[in-house]
Amino acid sequence: MKRKIFWAIVLAAFAGISWQALRALGEIDKHPGKVWLHRCNSLEKLQEKHAEYPNFEVDLVYRNDGVFDVTHDSLESINLNFAAYLENVQNDTSHIWLDVKNLTKANARAMKLSLDSLLLRYNISKKRLIIESRNWQELGTFTRDGYFTSCYVDYDKPSRLSKGEIQQAIKQLQKVVTSGNVCALSFAGWWYDDIKQAFANQPIALLTWGHRKNQFELFFSARGKRMIEDPQLQVILVKDKGHYHR
Repeated sequence: MKRKIFWAIVLAAFAGISWQALRALGEIDKHPGKVWLHRCNSLEKLQEKHAEYPNFEVDLVYRNDGVFDVTHDSLESINLNFAAYLENVQNDTSHIWLDVKNLTKANARAMKLSLDSLLLRYNISKKRLIIESRNWQELGTFTRDGYFTSCYVDYDKPSRLSKGEIQQAIKQLQKVVTSGNVCALSFAGWWYDDIKQAFANQPIALLTWGHRKNQFELFFSARGKRMIEDPQLQVILVKDKGHYHR
């Protein structure tokens, strides 16, 4: 009898996992407006993945000569100008998340004017962009001019923080939200539950990403299912390295 119960439990668990896996497979590529490509830092990757992911994230460093340099590391350049991306997408409806690494009070105005000029050159609406930075104070320069902006939340994992530290982080984020300087908060997926609970009824958009998660892993998880169904959470970045990841 015990053996029969054991195998019944095993079969039930297997059936449940199989159903969840099939459901996850069925969701892949069904949410292009919400599931975007993370770290699309080469034109080759853009071209390889663009049909699957029409919307994508790019890491940028603003240089002193007014160029938006595509790179994840401010000390390293691959000599790829963001203008090349705009040239590639000017005739479609792609949206682009710009992770700006070095926004400061000193360069905010010049950076916005440079971006304005690029969008004008390629006839691209600012509504197609997300401007993200840790410097939420200076994002106000962009927000007030109609750009969609997001404060990059860079706290450690909640699992590594005390209850008091989490509460302090949420308190600081509340200050960001009420400042009016940003349109959204962007954060690693492990912060989703805490941030969603804190800001569910507030007029702020949420954006997230899954570290090392592809679409299947996202949709397979219970949290991923909640994320997809959450209208306040507007974008989820996923890793899909392809052949040209940089």
